[in-house]
Amino acid sequence: MNADENEIYEFLKKFHGTFVSVLEISRSVGPRRRFIDDRLWAKPVVRRMEVEGWLESNVYGEFRLKRRKDDDTCFLEAIHQPGVSLGDTTIISLDDVKAKEGKQEQEQSEAKKPSGAGHFF
Repeated sequence: MNADENEIYEFLKKFHGTFVSVLEISRSVGPRRRFIDDRLWAKPVVRRMEVEGWLESNVYGEFRLKRRKDDDTCFLEAIHQPGVSLGDTTIISLDDVKAKEGKQEQEQSEAKKPSGAGHFF
């Protein structure tokens, strides 16, 4: 990928599967002067990326990153993403389990700490 394609790819990663217009891509990626000179400068770039298999488009000419087959999506994230098949999601992932274990360990260590609020009369 060239520099423009790489910048567009990184920009679209922020949208998590949401379609983005070419105008918005042109406005947000690259120098402002480039957008002023040509409001649709990104159109040939995103079209080439679509042909190469990096992006997909909808009927309105908007683009998003193409989902990879090995891409696991959390079920709760998939509910908020249009077009994601819920059959392709992971309900419980290893990261979720590790996060929950870490939270439980933190709660246990806080419960063992003395309160330090001793009253002496």
